[in-house]
Amino acid sequence: MASTIPQARQLVNHRHILVNGRIVDIPSYRCKPQDIITARDEQKSRALIQNCLDSSPRDEELPKHLTFHPFQYKGLVNQIIDSKWVGLKINELLVVQKTG
Repeated sequence: MASTIPQARQLVNHRHILVNGRIVDIPSYRCKPQDIITARDEQKSRALIQNCLDSSPRDEELPKHLTFHPFQYKGLVNQIIDSKWVGLKINELLVVQKTG
């Protein structure tokens, strides 16, 4: 639904994304297998996501842990991703999330 990680974070921060029918506004929200990710049922949310889909390359392969139905603005988490699959060099010990 987004072509970059910052773009995906912004969609979530601005409350355009639902997980299992509930608004999620925390980019670090941890999805579980069988979670359904959808766009909010608002014209603005769907227009933003459609712009992302129109501007992203079609030949980019979707990761195997996700299924995406672009015409329904809907995705499914098939399994938990292993951090080694992401391809980012991150020292997870240095990641801190502020809560509360």
